[in-house]
Amino acid sequence: MNDFILIAVTDPVVGPEATHAAAATGLDVITCDDPRDIARHVPRARAVITDRTTASHVAACGRARDIFFVAADPGPIDFEAALRAHAAQAFLLPAESRDLLAALSTAGELLAPASVSGRCVAVVGATGGAGTSTFAAGLARTLEATVLIDGDPRAGGLDLVLGAEETPGVRWPELHLGPGQLDAADLLAALPVTADGIRLVSGTRSGVNDPFELSDETLTAVLESLQSHRVVLDGGAGPAAFFGAGWYDHVDHIVIVVPAEVRAAAAAAQITARCAAHGIPVSVVLRHRGWSSLATSDVEKIIHADIVAELPHLRRLARDMELGGLPLELPRPLRQACERVIEDLGWVEDPWDERGVA
Repeated sequence: MNDFILIAVTDPVVGPEATHAAAATGLDVITCDDPRDIARHVPRARAVITDRTTASHVAACGRARDIFFVAADPGPIDFEAALRAHAAQAFLLPAESRDLLAALSTAGELLAPASVSGRCVAVVGATGGAGTSTFAAGLARTLEATVLIDGDPRAGGLDLVLGAEETPGVRWPELHLGPGQLDAADLLAALPVTADGIRLVSGTRSGVNDPFELSDETLTAVLESLQSHRVVLDGGAGPAAFFGAGWYDHVDHIVIVVPAEVRAAAAAAQITARCAAHGIPVSVVLRHRGWSSLATSDVEKIIHADIVAELPHLRRLARDMELGGLPLELPRPLRQACERVIEDLGWVEDPWDERGVA
């Protein structure tokens, strides 16, 4: 969850004072001064407290609000460092501890999770075969998303994953975007819909050499048109596909599915670093397939990110999906993993059913 305040302070006098003020808000408090840990926590923190030593590391995370700069009383305050970190306010501690507490309390109110209709979460795999598409489909089903988007239309089609290959509706190659903004209502009306109401922007299959290529412009146009809806994007697998993507500015959160294996963890470390550089919060799901060579703690050390859920090998699920797609009633381990990710997203359920927008 995002209900914590990050204390990135190295000063031995100021650090404890900042921690006391943060703890008084009732939120959890995380303290760290390692640049790698700072990069991991800053995008997900409700508020960040920094000082002169760590300001440049906080600034590198790209966060632009609810950052507070602290210095030891009687000062002076290094305002250049404070501005570099995009700090909203600066305080001398312990003299202005009460003022810091008031500012943190206000930030907590401003950042309290709100009921929202439009959010986009992308699911990416550290490597191929991680189960990215299966998890994306399961997450869309659990999250009750309006649309599930296939970001890799050459992968066989997400409609197969959900058993909707015979469902009528346009697929990527048939989606002709003219000049001007794409109308969301027209798009939603044209898409195939699953039995439980998820609309699919999916790839297709052809026995001939299909010249279709999904461009960044087309994908981002679809994402922009759906910005008032709840969307899950299957972003493909591997750092190469991820680094070449152009949809960073159109997603609110990224879920990384990581097999508990050395090469997969090494690949995931590249993805988490890129997410931190772009200020995009991540949730990591650890996937056990066959023999897992790494423990949870090993993977967390390699990727510098917390594991929010683990998914065991589901032997029966592969057979079920081959015969009819992902079951409407998800296997319990998959459902629980999706629920833990949704909890980590911190999104509040809408007071109305956004799917009623056919």
